[in-house]
Amino acid sequence: MQAAPGPRPATSRETTSLRRWVTAAGIALIVLIVAADSYEAWQDYRRVVTENQHVMLALSRSLTEQTERLVQEVDVVLADYAGWIISAEGRAADPRAITARLNVEIVSLPFVSSATLVGADGKIRASTQESEAGVSTLETLDVFSVIAASTGNMLYIDRPGTGSVRAARTFAMGRRVVGHGGTFDGVVIARVAFEYLEAFYAGVNVTPDTSIRLARTDGVTLVEYPARPEPAGAHEQIITISRKVGGYPIVVTVSRSAASVLRPWIQEERSSAARTATLAVLASLLLLALRSALHRQQQMDQERHRLEQELAGIQRVEALGLLAASVAHDFNNVLTAIIGYAELLRDMVDAEPAALSNLDRLLAATERARLLVRQVLTFDPRRSVSYRPTPLEPIMEEVAQHVQATLPYSIDIELKGIEGATNILGDTTEIYQVVMNLCTNAVQAMPAGGKLQLQLDVLDIVEQKTLALGQLQPGRWARLTVLDSGVGLADEQTASIFEPFYTTRQSTHGTGIGLTVVRNIILRMNGALDVDSRLGSGTRMTVYWPVVAAVARLVPQIGPEIAGAGETIMVVDDERELVVLTEELLASLSYEPVGFSDARAAIEAFRCDPTRFDAILTDERMQLLRGLDFARLIHELEPKLPIILMTGHRDAELDARAKAAGIAEILDKPLRVQTLREALARQLRAAKP
Repeated sequence: MQAAPGPRPATSRETTSLRRWVTAAGIALIVLIVAADSYEAWQDYRRVVTENQHVMLALSRSLTEQTERLVQEVDVVLADYAGWIISAEGRAADPRAITARLNVEIVSLPFVSSATLVGADGKIRASTQESEAGVSTLETLDVFSVIAASTGNMLYIDRPGTGSVRAARTFAMGRRVVGHGGTFDGVVIARVAFEYLEAFYAGVNVTPDTSIRLARTDGVTLVEYPARPEPAGAHEQIITISRKVGGYPIVVTVSRSAASVLRPWIQEERSSAARTATLAVLASLLLLALRSALHRQQQMDQERHRLEQELAGIQRVEALGLLAASVAHDFNNVLTAIIGYAELLRDMVDAEPAALSNLDRLLAATERARLLVRQVLTFDPRRSVSYRPTPLEPIMEEVAQHVQATLPYSIDIELKGIEGATNILGDTTEIYQVVMNLCTNAVQAMPAGGKLQLQLDVLDIVEQKTLALGQLQPGRWARLTVLDSGVGLADEQTASIFEPFYTTRQSTHGTGIGLTVVRNIILRMNGALDVDSRLGSGTRMTVYWPVVAAVARLVPQIGPEIAGAGETIMVVDDERELVVLTEELLASLSYEPVGFSDARAAIEAFRCDPTRFDAILTDERMQLLRGLDFARLIHELEPKLPIILMTGHRDAELDARAKAAGIAEILDKPLRVQTLREALARQLRAAKP
């Protein structure tokens, strides 16, 4: 039967699913926050751009209308002046009168800085500008040459220029003067001042960072406000709206840089982005907190599941312990009978080698059965065990000898590290069981042969370590390593090998309790165990025990007087066969036994003659009267009488109750003749005055 690791609990799966859902919802929330802010930013962007376009469109419309009226006024006065020049009065006027008329009709306009009349030959006939008074001809200027060469009578707008006196920037507007015969008779010119237009544009332009440009249709700039020191860079985006002045070859363009238009939007979006980032960070922190809480909840669920499994395992072990306790009594009674009669028979058989050999095999089989019962009893956590400083090296040697005697030729055993003296706090039999079970498992893992290694050393642990079983605390530890070159274990097998009745072999080759016994003993001794195994690469079992100092013990010497001298021993057991057997054993030891299978009859016999008995042997588990209750009744009659209790299952509670009842000694069933001999000798010697 091969047990698999327990499935993950439903609550843990639900927590994992919830954590995934929360993660997806949190990410969706963060994406939604960012998307909502991005959409709002896009809407704000479109609103800002649209509003700017509306403002620029209204501004361009207003500027176009104002510019159209300005040009019309100049065009009208130029046309009137041209008509006056070709009239009789105009032809007869002298230069002074012509100049005066220029000042009155043209220069009187607030946006005209000067006016000039040029004849058909290009020579200046009259001018309101002093800088042109000494200039004889303007035939090289476009405003003259273009008009002179044209056949139409449209208003011409020249390129901008700078006056020679005040260095005032102007651009010229000219109209053709036509004589009576349709001949070209000259050009009348008005110069429009930049200062006026810039002041006008400055008053109209209420939007910051907006540029107003007045240009000819061929792209020549007439006026630009504010004047740009240099053209816009290739990377700079400009928003422009252009409108043509009706009936004239000029265009009004209103422009604004995209950076200027979007500056308020950018500032607003920075604040919005900061808010969004804050919300996203808070949402992320909340998500992390929720994930962390769910992760802790999952860990708690897993830990609870692990504890529930451990509790279930403990409950199984306790149930097994109760079963072991109930079976041990009856089974040990049977073994007591088998061992007792076998030992009696061995003493009676004359030196016949065959008979003695058979009896020795029988006693060896009963010893294995006794050890098997002790292994089963290790499942009971309440059983009584006396721990004392015990050297490991002799136990390892004994186990190695026993294993060596049963090893096949294909397996070699190697023993290392038994030269010193390493003491641990434990019970010799339990330590023997640990080492023997580990070696037995190692041998069974090498069906094709191999090498078994046992090594003992001492090491100092500096930091706490968690192993497969138990924990290593800082201190000095004894390390026992059992290494085989066998088939090894898979990971899922390693997690289950300490479960009761778990085995990787056939049911005929193992009971599945060996490593469970090892686990119970090691944990009870505050030890630890680590497992390192791979399929096909063998297994290393490493056991750790805290090292303790050795304590010298005085062993009482039992001499030849160990045999009885006719002392009367009362034997009380509810099983008649065991009473008879114990009587025979006591008789073989030179005691006078008096047996009772009824505890009440034994009490009546003791009341009748209390001085007759030197000691009492009583079983603990009797149907009519427990052994401890029987001992209390006896001690009410004779407090100093030594009473030895026999039991097939001993625990800490029984030890405490026996001490309170005045029990002199407790013997574990099945009894051996030597054990009974030594116990009676001790108690009878102690009872002598």
